[in-house]
Amino acid sequence: MIAIIGGGPSGCYAAYLLAKAGKEVSVFEEHNSIGKPVQCTGIVTSSINDIVRLRKELIVNKINRARIFSKENSVEVKLKNANLVLDREKFDNYLAEKAKHAGARIYLSHRFAGNGGKKVVTSKKTIEAEAIVGADGPLSKVAKMNNMFGKRHFWVGLQARAKLKNDNAVEFYPNIGTFAWVVPENKDVVRIGLFARKNAREIFNKFINKKTAKNSIIDYQAGLVPVYNPKQLTQKDHLYLLGDAACQVKATTGGGIIQGLTAAQALSDSMIRNRSYEKSWRKRLGKDLWLHLKMRKMMDKFNERDWQLLVSLFKKNKNKKILEEYDRDYPSRFILKLLLNEPRLVYFARRLL
Repeated sequence: MIAIIGGGPSGCYAAYLLAKAGKEVSVFEEHNSIGKPVQCTGIVTSSINDIVRLRKELIVNKINRARIFSKENSVEVKLKNANLVLDREKFDNYLAEKAKHAGARIYLSHRFAGNGGKKVVTSKKTIEAEAIVGADGPLSKVAKMNNMFGKRHFWVGLQARAKLKNDNAVEFYPNIGTFAWVVPENKDVVRIGLFARKNAREIFNKFINKKTAKNSIIDYQAGLVPVYNPKQLTQKDHLYLLGDAACQVKATTGGGIIQGLTAAQALSDSMIRNRSYEKSWRKRLGKDLWLHLKMRKMMDKFNERDWQLLVSLFKKNKNKKILEEYDRDYPSRFILKLLLNEPRLVYFARRLL
């Protein structure tokens, strides 16, 4: 039996793939329902359709335009493939239902308490498992209790759903906090948020007060965003880490839904074929996650002049066209073309020194 700790998207999708292949799988979720609390903006690129086909009711909005801001400048890009805004609760439950229909068991209100050898202890039961998968978030107890946590760093993510009339364009503010956004759910409601390493609450309050009035706030959400670490251990004997628990997150924007689902594919393939999970997921994701990390380290050192220059370079049609054509999840597919188009981008490499 394979025990998956955590009933988020990556855990449930791994459960679905493994159960579909004939494996006995149990998912243990500490909360009393799947999909709550919501701790994610839920915007994904169209690349998600290469992994799992989404039902219409899971998609809150489709967005074909994005604006990127600096302090005094902005550029608008028309996305070739629409970004999708998910109803995260429904999306998570959809994957959980797929897992159950494939034969996986899902146990709610089962908090992971520890493991010894192949014995898994939750707050309600003890079982034997041939493999244990930690898909239990950035503060993974599976990782902590099995000396796989390593030296992790985090950003604090804060978000509010608010009433705000908009023209259905997503807004990105890479110069506010570590990264800030306004994502429309519809013409009247948006998700406003950011993540930052320091002073997140102060920066968030200042940002949201500029965008909308306090009485327009519908609700708030918060969570930790793990920083990708290329040296993170994700497999040890019969133990595996997946998704946020494995820090498989884009360091540029903090997104990790597509990365977690892709890693779930790598995990199931590795278990079914008795191959190395570490090698499998790194082959699929490692290069792009590394590039996102390098870009983040570079952008963290930007001053306002750098942001102004970067936005002005992307206002040029030849550069903007690349942003419009390629999904931001996979910079390895377009970064060389971008550098050949715009050699002046090499200027920013000095920020890596």
